[in-house]
Parts: sequence; C-alpha cells; structure tokens
Amino acid sequence: MTNLDNAIRDALSKEDAEFLARFEQEGPIGEVFGTFKGAWGAMNIFAAFVTFALFGVFLYCLSQMFAAAEMRVVVLWSVGAVVSMLGVSMLKMYFWMEMNKNVMLREVKRLELQIARLASRGAV
Repeated sequence: MTNLDNAIRDALSKEDAEFLARFEQEGPIGEVFGTFKGAWGAMNIFAAFVTFALFGVFLYCLSQMFAAAEMRVVVLWSVGAVVSMLGVSMLKMYFWMEMNKNVMLREVKRLELQIARLASRGAV
C-alpha cells in the first residue's frame, strides 16, 4: 500500500471506504477462481477442462513414446506430446490474460467510483 492509497482512504468517508474495500485485490487463488465468474465463466470452465484433458493426452503420449520400439512411432508420439503441451501452454496464457483483465477492470472501476464520489461532493 502506498502513501497515495492511504491519503485517498483518509479523505473518504467510512461508508465510501467500506464500499471500496470490496474492490481490493484478491490473492492469487482468488484471482484464479475469479476467472470462473461473470459472463465468460462457462467458457473459462470449459477451457479449464480442456486444459486438464490436454495434459492427460500429453501424459498418455509420453508413456506411449517411452514404450515404443520403432523410431518412427517414437517420433509420432513425441509430436503428439509436443502439440498437446502447446495447447496447454496457450490455454495457460489465456487464463493469465483473463486474470490480468479482471485486475485492470477492478482498478478502473475503483477509479471511476472515486471520481464519481468526488464529483458528487463538488470537489471536481
């Protein structure tokens, strides 16, 4: 927390401070579960299932790769393992972008609220 945050909290009334406390940052676990709420919640749940499924495909391809005797079969199972991990990586980046979007929206909403509250008091 910075000095600016403390100054803003001191300037707000108790009611405003309690309202703004709802928009405080969540921990990493809260941010992860926050991606499953809202308009895109169902899509994110589906993407999480696909991520776990692709990881299962990776493990299967890896086990088949080590069990294969011919070089051609080893290469084919290796390609399957690499492609499935690429899918996992892309979906992981998607979730990171979703979490970043949620954090940015929360901050913009906090700023909008503070501006609206100051404007209603005639300070702006």
